Amino acid sequence: MPYKVWAVNEILTAADVNTYIGDQVISTFAGTAARESAIGTPVEGQFAFLEDTDTLTYYTGSAWTAFSAGGGASGFENTFLLMGA
Repeated sequence: MPYKVWAVNEILTAADVNTYIGDQVISTFAGTAARESAIGTPVEGQFAFLEDTDTLTYYTGSAWTAFSAGGGASGFENTFLLMGA
């Protein structure tokens, strides 16, 4: 998916939000039940943050899996944009 920089006074369309913003952020959920309720059909590569376990998860195409960048806790909140759900 491409990256986009908006110009001053450029109109932000629904397609822009879905393609450039909605698909490139990480939604946050209280737990797995809230994630499952909100995301009916997850897409391979989709990320979700679970607040109850402080776990970043991603969808493999068949299951949600905990994400691990290796090297211990580094505060991924500084690297990823998290959205409350």
